[in-house]
Amino acid sequence: MKKKTLSVIIILVAAFIGRSSMFAQSSTYLNLGVNFPQGNFGSKADNCVLYSNNDQGGANTGINVGFKFINRTKANGLGFMFTVDGMYNKLQSDLSSDNFVDYNTDQYGHIIEEIEGIPITVKNPKYFNLPVMAGLNYSSDFNRTLGFFVEAGAGINARFITPCKITAFDYTLDLKPDYTFTNRYTTKFAFAFQFGVGIKIKDAITLGVSYFDLGSALVQGTTEKLLKTTASAPVVGEKENFKYRQLSTKMLVVRLGIHLG
Repeated sequence: MKKKTLSVIIILVAAFIGRSSMFAQSSTYLNLGVNFPQGNFGSKADNCVLYSNNDQGGANTGINVGFKFINRTKANGLGFMFTVDGMYNKLQSDLSSDNFVDYNTDQYGHIIEEIEGIPITVKNPKYFNLPVMAGLNYSSDFNRTLGFFVEAGAGINARFITPCKITAFDYTLDLKPDYTFTNRYTTKFAFAFQFGVGIKIKDAITLGVSYFDLGSALVQGTTEKLLKTTASAPVVGEKENFKYRQLSTKMLVVRLGIHLG
């Protein structure tokens, strides 16, 4: 299902770009901006849905990079719009996974003595969202220098979450106990929409604000624990699936658009 959905997205992007090149009244913009998580996605919380059955996203302010393609219609100022965006968000600084993840006990709740007191390294998960949408864009000019635009679109969002990984490795002992806890998250797809407004300067630059609702989807995946007590001993592993609550992803994006042609 994931491969089919991604294939459809790639085909749509290629088709629209090819179609745009055939029209004299087509425009392509590179968008660069900052995104501000809204609602549960950006809520301040003691924990978040990536570590437990919570409904808080705990996302921090992130960045946005995308492309916007517009084909003008015969109606004055109106155009068909196609957008592809990449959105990146780290977790809030106080949501380090080692504070919330039960990585130092086995499946029976027993303390894993081999890693007690050993320093750990932590790699916290991060959010990547890839919305692809089609819609309408309307623009008008105040004068030769300034104008404005309004736009709206709908489509599909692919949500990727990088693994949460906690590793303990003691370099001071000959046996070098090694322990790894990893949460791997399943990629999810959801219906998404956006709307925005902004100004344009000499048809070369746009400054705008857009609201993105990237849909809701379960946070689920696989947890893996690995413990190696000696260099020659086999790795003792535990693996299980997890399914937490749905996460609603919404954000406000402020961005600069550069007219490429």
